[in-house]
Amino acid sequence: MAIPLFNLILAVIIGLATGLVLQKGRICANTAFRNLLLIKNSELASALFVTVLVELIGYQILELLPGTNFVSNPIPFSFVLLPSGAFIFGIGTVIAGGCAGGTCYRIGEGSMKSLLAFIGFGIGVGVLVIDPFKNIVDGLRASTDWSINDQIPSLEIFFPRWVWTAIAIILMIIFVFFQKEKTSKLTHLRPQWTPLISGVFLGFLGISARITSTPTGRAFGFSTTDGIGELFQALAGILNLVDLDTIGWAGFFIIGLIGGSFISSLETKEFKVKVPAAWEIVKFSGGGFILGFGAMLALGCNFSHILGGIPELGISSLVATLLMILGNWIASFILYKRLNQPIPSSTPILL
Repeated sequence: MAIPLFNLILAVIIGLATGLVLQKGRICANTAFRNLLLIKNSELASALFVTVLVELIGYQILELLPGTNFVSNPIPFSFVLLPSGAFIFGIGTVIAGGCAGGTCYRIGEGSMKSLLAFIGFGIGVGVLVIDPFKNIVDGLRASTDWSINDQIPSLEIFFPRWVWTAIAIILMIIFVFFQKEKTSKLTHLRPQWTPLISGVFLGFLGISARITSTPTGRAFGFSTTDGIGELFQALAGILNLVDLDTIGWAGFFIIGLIGGSFISSLETKEFKVKVPAAWEIVKFSGGGFILGFGAMLALGCNFSHILGGIPELGISSLVATLLMILGNWIASFILYKRLNQPIPSSTPILL
């Protein structure tokens, strides 16, 4: 399917804005999960929470608008591959030093560690799209996919979307009401956007991603796994390793995301090329491989499930999110508590 140039331009623009928000808000699911466990800090998790609430409200509006033909599009639920892949992905976030979205925005800041993780991610995705691994995974997925009345399991089997939207509105009001003016605890970083500001902007961008990608046949909001996969598929095609394929909406979104973070980091004077030590090459590229491998098994990364799948009311994405958090917490506990490794500098310092 040929994608109109206009839609690809929109993908880059939305990616640019998303990269800017991620960089300004220091938003990374790995850091958000880790902070909840290690230092009982919920700033970044709150930003993700607000993003999902805004998207839920926005998707309800799309459903009500005439001519949009909005239909929820939850991620398929393999009761074997999805939880195992999500758990593996959660472990990978700790080893790679970031989630998929966090890895992309840190590349824009000049982090070569994140670039290694990005390359490893692409290889991890690529392994599962070639035979014999592809046939094995496809066969297992087909035999373990869970459906209800031939439909992908959705929260709409319990209540219609408007009920979940009403809950989101109530939660948003409560969050805003109890959000107190306070100095960010990210004392060692330059001024960051608050969780509320970051979440609202990111939520609107997620809605925009859903709207602008639907005409391309994608009909989904935020996701980084498919975009990274498209970029590496195109690269492999150029190298004659596989059939050459074109880069779609998601791939151009990733290009824009990295570019947006780069522009933002230049503006804040935070851009700095950070070269990893020799031993870190294996750590970060290996962690990235685990990220990509887990994301392919789970049919999505943290962006895909938390910011993409939950607004689609997918039960699969709720389960995936919980398993990603569990994997992250276990790996964080072992690495930072048992092995006494220093917590990365992106973590807030509590005074």
